[in-house]
Amino acid sequence: GEKGIATSIGHAPQAALADPAAGSILSVSEALTNLVWAPMAEGMDSISLSANWMWPCRSQEGEDARLYTAVQAASDFACSLGINIPTGKDSLSMTQKYGDDKVIAPGTVIISAGAEVSDIKKIVSPVVAQDKNTSIYYIDFSFDTLKLGGSAFAQALNKLGNEVPTVKDPEYFRDAFNAVQDAIEKRLILAGHDISAGGMITALLEMCFANVEGGLDVNLDKISESDIVKILFAENPGILVQVKDKKAFEKLMEEAGVGFAIIAKPTSERHILVSKEGVQYHFGIDYMRDVWYESSYKLDIKQSGSVCAGNRFENYKMQPLEFKY
Repeated sequence: GEKGIATSIGHAPQAALADPAAGSILSVSEALTNLVWAPMAEGMDSISLSANWMWPCRSQEGEDARLYTAVQAASDFACSLGINIPTGKDSLSMTQKYGDDKVIAPGTVIISAGAEVSDIKKIVSPVVAQDKNTSIYYIDFSFDTLKLGGSAFAQALNKLGNEVPTVKDPEYFRDAFNAVQDAIEKRLILAGHDISAGGMITALLEMCFANVEGGLDVNLDKISESDIVKILFAENPGILVQVKDKKAFEKLMEEAGVGFAIIAKPTSERHILVSKEGVQYHFGIDYMRDVWYESSYKLDIKQSGSVCAGNRFENYKMQPLEFKY
C-alpha cells in the first residue's frame, strides 16, 4: 500500500517559562510544522494531538495558575484550528531533590501529533537538492512580529527574555498549512524544514548538514525586519521550502492568501552566505555541523566514556549510506 501514519513532536520549555500560554501555542505549532511535510489524507483535518503536561505543580507559588493558563491556551488554539486532543498524560510533580538542592523542571507541554498519510512516496525530506534552478522560500505561519524571548539564542546568552512569539491568527495558520499540503500533493516542493528550535539560520544549516556538498546563498532583503539577529534566531512558527516551478508554487500560495518571500538559492560552495542590506555573514557548514553535534558528544561522554564518545564524534560524518542487495 501507499498509505501510512506520520507522527511528530513539539515542545517549547523556554518560551513557556516566559509566557505559559505562548509556550502551549508554540508546542502545538512545532508539532504541526514538523508534520506538514507528509501529505495528509484530509489535510489538517486528519490530525489528532496528544498533550503531555510536564509541570512542577505545588512546588512554588503561581505554578498551578501558570498550568491553568497553559492548558486553556492549548485548548483554545486546538479548537480554533479544528484539531482534537483526545488523549494525553500529566506529570505534575516535576521536582527532584539532590541533597539540599531542589531542582524544578520548566513547565511545558509536549505535543505529539499523528495523522494518516495519503501517499508515503510524496513525503518531503529536509535535505537541500543541489539544483541551481531552484529557490528557497520563507513562509511565516505566526502572523506575529519576530521576537527572541524563549529562544535557543536567548538561552545561549543565559537569558530568557519576556517577549515570546505566538500565533496571532489561527485561521491563517490553518490556511498556510493546507496550502503547503496542496503544494506537496502536486509535487511542487523538493525539500523543506520547519523554523522552531534555533530559528531560521539553524533550519538553513540543518537542510545542508544532511548532504555532503554545496551550500546556500541567502539574501534577506525581502524580509521587512531590519534586525538580522531577529531574522536569523527568532523562533516564530514558519517553514522553509525549496521549489523549482516557482510560477506554479507562487500562484498556489497567492490563491490561498499565503505570504512568502524568496530568501536563498543553492550554491556549489560549501557554506551559507547570508546578506542583508549589503552586509554579509559567512557560516562554514561542516564547521557548524561539528558545533551542532558537540552537545550530543558531551552528553555521550557522560553516558559511555570519552573513548567511545570520541570515536563517535570523529566518525559521525563519515558514515555513507550504502545498500548491498
